[in-house]
Amino acid sequence: MKSASVFVIVLMIILSSCSHKNEAMELSWDFFTSLSDSAYGKPADFYPGYDSLGVEAKSDVVDIEESDITEKNDTIIVRCYNNYTNSEGTFKQDSVTLFITRNEDKQFYIYDSKGLIVMDKDLEWFGKVTGAFGKKQMNDQALTKRIDQVRDLMFEKYIEVRADLATKVKIANWSWETSYSGDAHGEGRVVNNLDYSVSGIKYHVNYYDRSGDFMAEDDGSINKTLYPGEKYNFTFWSSNAKYPHTANLRLEFSDNMIIKIIKGQNYTGKEFSEYMKRKRSTSGGKAI
Repeated sequence: MKSASVFVIVLMIILSSCSHKNEAMELSWDFFTSLSDSAYGKPADFYPGYDSLGVEAKSDVVDIEESDITEKNDTIIVRCYNNYTNSEGTFKQDSVTLFITRNEDKQFYIYDSKGLIVMDKDLEWFGKVTGAFGKKQMNDQALTKRIDQVRDLMFEKYIEVRADLATKVKIANWSWETSYSGDAHGEGRVVNNLDYSVSGIKYHVNYYDRSGDFMAEDDGSINKTLYPGEKYNFTFWSSNAKYPHTANLRLEFSDNMIIKIIKGQNYTGKEFSEYMKRKRSTSGGKAI
């Protein structure tokens, strides 16, 4: 009689576990369907923290096997495979994990995930070399916060490089004149006072009439890699400005150029931790 009671208890546990897995699978299907079918529901209906991820995940085909659903304490873990296609091509997310539990009303909901976020490649690279991203993949809720921190650090680095370019890559001198047909043309000398090479420098010219009013503009590229301390002469010809009275010339540094410089610099892997220490010190030691 006792063994029969034990059997019934075990059977109830098994049936309850199967029921939980079925509910978790159905919830997961509903969530992925909502990613591409707004008429079906909003992703936040199934995953309340989804909007905080700041992503626009899609799903054309999702594969969920019962063998990939496990229970750990009060959490049901669902591992699945998600494929979708957008304007940039086809994406295969072969390791998406949903973490499911019950709310106060005993209803299942997704409280975290892993693998839904597709990071920008430059940001991911920068996070790795500065020590923000380790070998172990973070859950999406924590990863979202970390990405914001890495983005802030990368922007800080961007501003630093841009300031260096603006103050140390300069036009040493330049001059211009007009041709018989009224076209403006001239030459300039650029000097690189940085301790590293730069390439992809652009220039921009504005032309004005006798009243000081804007007439036309022109731009071009300096097709030369400038090594530390090197000077280089370049020429320009603007046929869209007829008999201008005055002009000004400036150098421009594209985002791609700055990112290239950032990628070419050396990193210790401690930059992120040092950045977070600075942030905590400026915020009075409060968590950021």
